[in-house]
Amino acid sequence: MATGLPTILKVNLVTPRGVVAHTDADSVQAPGELGEFELLPGHVPMLAALKPGVLTIGSKAKVRYAVSTGYLRVDPSGAVEILIEQAVSAKDVDAEVAKRDLVSAEAEIAKWGDKPQDGDYVNLRTRAGWAKARLDATAPIAH
Repeated sequence: MATGLPTILKVNLVTPRGVVAHTDADSVQAPGELGEFELLPGHVPMLAALKPGVLTIGSKAKVRYAVSTGYLRVDPSGAVEILIEQAVSAKDVDAEVAKRDLVSAEAEIAKWGDKPQDGDYVNLRTRAGWAKARLDATAPIAH
């Protein structure tokens, strides 16, 4: 019995530098500002803000990406547009560079103490989040 619901998600992952991934998938797991969530075919239309973390496309042949801040939109046809500031495939992450970036950003954050948190502080938090996202993307996938 046909329900008319999409049976796949048409995923388009884009940064200001261009398309990172354009593929059909059976699921998408994303790091939302309000918590991690999963999309399946037939998901209701939505718009969600994303925070730095790991984006996983597919449930069987999982492809993982480290992503920074951005937005994810699902339309009624099953198209998933992910507009993100930075994204890199987990297999292309240099874990040593990401570790150094995280340590450096966290050291700078620690210097702030009780000072008012301005734009520089927010930029440091973003830099630390991006470094942690890259490290998390290289971690083994739990089954």
